[in-house]
Amino acid sequence: MPSTVFTALLDEKIRSLIAAYDDTSQHIFYDDVTKRLRHAGEFGTYRESIVREFLRFFIPGRIDIHTGFLITATDKVSTQCDIVAFDAKNTPLIESGERQRFFPVETVCAVGEVKSAISKTELRAALNKLARVKAMREEIPSPAIIRRERQGEFDPLNYGYDQLASFIICQRFDFDHTTLADDIDSFYDSDVARRHRHNMVLSLHDGLLLYADRNGKAIMFPELTGRLVGEQLTAHEIFSNYFVKPGAGSYAHIRIFCSYIFLLTSSATVLYPDISTYMQAEGVTLIEQAR
Repeated sequence: MPSTVFTALLDEKIRSLIAAYDDTSQHIFYDDVTKRLRHAGEFGTYRESIVREFLRFFIPGRIDIHTGFLITATDKVSTQCDIVAFDAKNTPLIESGERQRFFPVETVCAVGEVKSAISKTELRAALNKLARVKAMREEIPSPAIIRRERQGEFDPLNYGYDQLASFIICQRFDFDHTTLADDIDSFYDSDVARRHRHNMVLSLHDGLLLYADRNGKAIMFPELTGRLVGEQLTAHEIFSNYFVKPGAGSYAHIRIFCSYIFLLTSSATVLYPDISTYMQAEGVTLIEQAR
């Protein structure tokens, strides 16, 4: 039997999140006369902070959440991500004078974007942005594992938890989304690998976009290779897009999102960030000490 205490607390958090999106943000930041946001930047910051607070309820305590940029030892820098979930114990504090945070890709577990009412154009841009960020996990010259749930070498091409998880949370879809599961593939640029696609897209009011396996079970990966089924290893599987539409007054889609984000972050592989590889090499001269 499910925990009534946990369910009640989670639903309270969900109601608070929706209220903050729908009511508080409108009253604080929306001008009824001009029909525009008073301070768009501050509204975005507020929106991200309430989502981070919500996420902290169900992701592991060892994982912290911030906003910032991902970097690699191969000199790649991401665009700014609204949500960066990272292993706090093994992530150095890399910060600019303006307090912008930079995170070595090795210790990042998940990245996300936070939106209000999202248009089709905005959704397309956010999906492709996150796909580019996910690809950075494959830019690690010599991966050294700190934490990995499966035995073996780091293999982001074939093992889902070696990849970055990516998600979008929005208030609602600002377009006809009835065929979104059929249309979403066309939103991606042609050079985006399927494994770099979103794990989940959550609209608080409309539903949850993720994937389904051949038995119709919801799953949070676009594809898997070598998945254990009993004692057998299956071949490469590509999963269908799947949209969970809740009933009136139901939080079922948000509960599924919470459950899968917990799995994605708690099982994410954490790698050692070799800071020496991030530094520009300079010539040094070794002088032997006379004996």
